[in-house]
Amino acid sequence: NGCRRQGDLRGWRREEERSRMSRKDPRREAEDYLEQHNIRGLFKHLSTKLLFAKPEDPKMFLVDELRKVYDCQKDNEPIPSMFEDKDLVAMYGMFDVTGSGKISHQQVAQAMRNLGIDDYEAPSAEKVDLATFKAIAREELDKIALRMPAITE
Repeated sequence: NGCRRQGDLRGWRREEERSRMSRKDPRREAEDYLEQHNIRGLFKHLSTKLLFAKPEDPKMFLVDELRKVYDCQKDNEPIPSMFEDKDLVAMYGMFDVTGSGKISHQQVAQAMRNLGIDDYEAPSAEKVDLATFKAIAREELDKIALRMPAITE
């Protein structure tokens, strides 16, 4: 009977569709895993630190960095920026070429871009001193700091 075969075929197609829908997409699963564990952020952090430091023993350096990341992750803290106070002072000095003790917000915005902060918007036209610059830089660096998912035990 032709009707029965056509009905069987429709049933088979529905079953095939359900089977296909229930199968997980390996690419989507991999993307979800990378996102859930912030693996891209971790690799970016590690490679940036490695290229900045250029250690004699890169493997041991990476092991040490991973320990630091793990300790921060255990404490549910962001991983500290690689920029220290002296780096922020040096950055400020590059823009305060006259030694006036003040730089413009346009210069602050450029300094932020130099630190890897692309979305900083200057809030006003007032000049900025070193202490204010460091506070702005620390706040902006904290916004982009690597944060790893909390460890659940």
